[in-house]
Amino acid sequence: MLQRLFGGSKFLKKMNTLMEIYSVSHNAEATYKELMTLKPYIKTNGEQAWYNLNQAALLYDLRRFELAADIIREIRPLNPEFDARCAEVKTKIMNAL
Repeated sequence: MLQRLFGGSKFLKKMNTLMEIYSVSHNAEATYKELMTLKPYIKTNGEQAWYNLNQAALLYDLRRFELAADIIREIRPLNPEFDARCAEVKTKIMNAL
């Protein structure tokens, strides 16, 4: 069961790799395009929530604040740690508006 939670998801492996590359390159536009290609790999609500959070964060970096705000508002609570990350991104986006 733990392998499925932490190591069995193609989506999470690809998402983590993509975000690691972004943390070095800071190329939001290319990363956003790559993120869009990961959508077919989403299988759970948790993966969808992570996808939406990263999508909103990248849109914020691209200065597309309205779209980022719409996406971040749609994310449902998942767990306290995830909700705290969402709150950070939401605060940044709302301050930018």
